[in-house]
Amino acid sequence: MSTSNDPSGPLGPDHAGDPPQSEGSIPNTPGAEWVGEQREVGKAAGAGIQFGLTICVFALAGLWLDGRLGTDPWLLVTGVLLSFFGGTVSLIKKYS
Repeated sequence: MSTSNDPSGPLGPDHAGDPPQSEGSIPNTPGAEWVGEQREVGKAAGAGIQFGLTICVFALAGLWLDGRLGTDPWLLVTGVLLSFFGGTVSLIKKYS
């Protein structure tokens, strides 16, 4: 005779006493806390790469515009400063 706690039974195991798991939660397995740490490191690395690439894109755009308009080096400097301050504000909003 099969009971509700018997995994081979038609109803499967009884999970009534288990705590509810939220969506996206890490199961209670050895090393699971490492997965969370890896996610945080990945987020920080991604933010750093995004910050650096934004500065590079604005610097290149400023350099290109300086060449077209003959305003050396003011648009380059303006692009770098704008991207630096904009990226800093973005990081502060994202991580605070």
